Amino acid sequence: MLSNALAYYSQHSTITHPGDYAALLDNLPTDLPSLHQVVQNVLIHVWKIRKFHKEFLQGRTHEYELRGIAPLLEQIQAFDRRPLTVERPIEKKLIVDCRHFATLLCAILRQQQVPARVRCGFATYLEDTHYQDHWVCEFWNRERWVLEDPDLMMHDVSREQFMTGGKAWRLARAGEVSADRFGYDPNACGLWCVRDDLMRDLAALNGFEALSADGWGKIGQDNLVESDMALLDQAAAMTLADNAAFADMRAFYDASPSLRVPNIITVYNYITDELRTVRLDG
Repeated sequence: MLSNALAYYSQHSTITHPGDYAALLDNLPTDLPSLHQVVQNVLIHVWKIRKFHKEFLQGRTHEYELRGIAPLLEQIQAFDRRPLTVERPIEKKLIVDCRHFATLLCAILRQQQVPARVRCGFATYLEDTHYQDHWVCEFWNRERWVLEDPDLMMHDVSREQFMTGGKAWRLARAGEVSADRFGYDPNACGLWCVRDDLMRDLAALNGFEALSADGWGKIGQDNLVESDMALLDQAAAMTLADNAAFADMRAFYDASPSLRVPNIITVYNYITDELRTVRLDG
């Protein structure tokens, strides 16, 4: 079972596959500090643009919605055709969020046949008011899964510093940490945030590295009943299981239509405050 899990996460998902731009991911460094810098060379977080360079957002709010790595690399090349090892000026970096940083690093590692996966959860090191919704990348170092935060350029992030959606759900449900500690900003916290990140984390473990505000199934659903909560408890346990339970986790996901990503989902672009429906095969 261990080899099955590592083989799965060594291969590209539909989202992390670089397609016609695979050559851009070849011959890159293999050490994590250098790979963090590669990601920093071409991406910039939208909060930095909002705070320091609002003028760059004009006509570019769609970049957040670049879900796949192939279109991401296509846009990177459209701005600057130099190798990814060359840092772009700020105005030529893609305006995205932490999810894209984590997903690009994941794609690079998979291209190098290193088992890697994107994780959705909450960081304790971003805000004083709450545990902030955040995305990181996780890779197998031949002994354990190691958390890497290419957005903040942090290495071997501890499990206390970053809690996956499943861990946050388990802590909140047990009353060990108040659900109101987990959120998207100081005014948007609660168990609903934990539920949404749990579902996005489960999807990422099953090959769908969602945008940070993609929605489907129970995401955004009000009035959950006890059977819903029990199913989410199971989902949390599956996301926290070790490699040996990989087949069980995959089977659980496939058998749970209210958790599994359908072909039609919603995407909320929080930069423009617009919600729309998208077809994933469209």
